[in-house]
Amino acid sequence: MPAYKCKIAVSGGEVVEKVITSNSASSLKKTIARDGGFLVHVKKNSYLQQKIKPKEFYSFNQEFLTLLRAGLPVVIAFDTIIAKQDKTSFIKILKNIREDISQGESIANAFEKYETVFSALYIASLRSGEASGNVSDAIEEYLEYFERSQQIRQKIKSASVYPAILTICSVFVVAFLIVFVVPAITGTFVEAGAELPISTSILLGFSAFIRSYLLAIIMGIILMIWGVSFYLKTDKGRLLFDTYYLKLPFLGDLSVIYSTALFASSLSTVLTGGIPLNKALEISKGLIKNMFFQAEIQNVVKSVEQGRGFTQSLNELDIFPDMALRMIAAGEEGGALEKVLKDIARFYEKEVEAKLTIMTSTIEPLLMVLMGFVIGFIMLAMYMPIFQMAGTIG
Repeated sequence: MPAYKCKIAVSGGEVVEKVITSNSASSLKKTIARDGGFLVHVKKNSYLQQKIKPKEFYSFNQEFLTLLRAGLPVVIAFDTIIAKQDKTSFIKILKNIREDISQGESIANAFEKYETVFSALYIASLRSGEASGNVSDAIEEYLEYFERSQQIRQKIKSASVYPAILTICSVFVVAFLIVFVVPAITGTFVEAGAELPISTSILLGFSAFIRSYLLAIIMGIILMIWGVSFYLKTDKGRLLFDTYYLKLPFLGDLSVIYSTALFASSLSTVLTGGIPLNKALEISKGLIKNMFFQAEIQNVVKSVEQGRGFTQSLNELDIFPDMALRMIAAGEEGGALEKVLKDIARFYEKEVEAKLTIMTSTIEPLLMVLMGFVIGFIMLAMYMPIFQMAGTIG
């Protein structure tokens, strides 16, 4: 969705600048008018739609933290960082933020104008750091969270790569054998009118079907993938998929544990900065990818805003692990919720790593055995007529 840099006149005559995402400038104007504002100026910023590379973002914050700890003013720290970097879309954003800060804008508000680029959790961390008078500690706290979350994501990707490659290669090998090798080897026996074993007849029939309708099968697979992808991009499709995904025997448990770790870690980071619980829940909810999980946390937000306890609201969901609920209850009762949430995050991060190790060590041999069985059946079915013929001659 396009991002627009807007100057908006609000009630009282004040003009504020915001970066807002919208389908078009006309729909953006209608939205602002409906909220009681007037769009003074709008400019489409294509570079705001680009994602910052995690390494680039982490490097900037590490350097920013070091300069702040050295006692440099924020604007001078920005000047130092910008002077050392190449001209990229990220540097353009940093220059704009530096300009806003130099004109008296708070650090959090300057970054918030680029909410399509920076996460709500990062902006909330900066705001809490400014409120407490210690931005460097807030950045360090966020970087610890960011580093842990990136490590988990990397481990999940690494655990998925090898099984995916093995599956794709196996499918192509089987397809090649069925389409090209099987008819070439067994065609002679068919032409000779030899009596074929049942396994060979089944394989030949399947091979003939695949070759006859190969184009239709390929088109069907492409259309099915496109249709499923399109449906999953809708809110209804994504919610349905995420709901049933959590019920899968192993992957569902892994998703729940990962979401719990991510939720606890982000909520702890935000609450440490003094953000109210309902607002902290909203921010943490946005970092979780599973839409069913998001919807459940939104119910907690509503419950908390109605005056109910945080633990009581969580217990009504039946989605979080029991141990996490008990620890949260103890933390809320003892007034140490932030610390307990951080402990929960660390515990379930280790659980994710352990489950990923189990998944990798289990799936790989299972795939090898399964594909070995399939390829073995194909090879045996192809050579059975030869063995049969050799026995007859003997």
